[in-house]
Amino acid sequence: MATLADMRGRCRLLLASTADWPDASLDAWIGDAIRFYSVEFPRRLRHDLTLATGTQAYNLPAGCRGVTAVEYPTGEDPARYLVQADEWSTLFQAGGAAYALRGIADGVSATTDASSGDLMSPGDTAEMALVFAEAVTTGEHALVSYLGLHRVPTGNTDVISVPEAHTEALIAFVDFRAHWALETAEAATIANVSIILSQLGQEARLAWRRYKEVVERLQAMTPAPSGRVVWGRMGL
Repeated sequence: MATLADMRGRCRLLLASTADWPDASLDAWIGDAIRFYSVEFPRRLRHDLTLATGTQAYNLPAGCRGVTAVEYPTGEDPARYLVQADEWSTLFQAGGAAYALRGIADGVSATTDASSGDLMSPGDTAEMALVFAEAVTTGEHALVSYLGLHRVPTGNTDVISVPEAHTEALIAFVDFRAHWALETAEAATIANVSIILSQLGQEARLAWRRYKEVVERLQAMTPAPSGRVVWGRMGL
């Protein structure tokens, strides 16, 4: 898998000038590219919850964009999965094999809201909660499968979790950001000839269109997930 330094070098091969853009700019654009990519192709992750008697609600991992499965309790053969239900549903109220998702408190400021569903970075603390319908016991574990943000690298040797076959989407996005930066810089100078600004704007739009075309092609090539069998206490 590519590192940040690898990706920066690949991006420079595409850009018209290899000297105009400092590493800091390219690194920031690569980070933005990964965040945009994560919206279309979220990373599939697993999180091990250690449960405790008397505690039914547990925060989801920072960066969670959606829960795909909850295995509880772990270690059974075949694996036992819970179904998602509303907390006020009959299944949940009866203590069935179900879980519910609970939002964060509405007292969290909109300017600092880091609720699940956003593309958050590690360290954010205000998450949605996963609530078990069944009474859990200290020492039990639940395995939460969820969709999250791909790793945003910060150092040259940090590995990018985007699959190698999809890195062209990151490069296309960086190309768009470079064109956009040129257009923005041109627009800041009032004395510049408008036809130059118009040309730069057209090139930026074409670069964005190329990025979207790459993403759409990758989506068409990516197989859809298959259905999942949910096991209950009494079998299928």
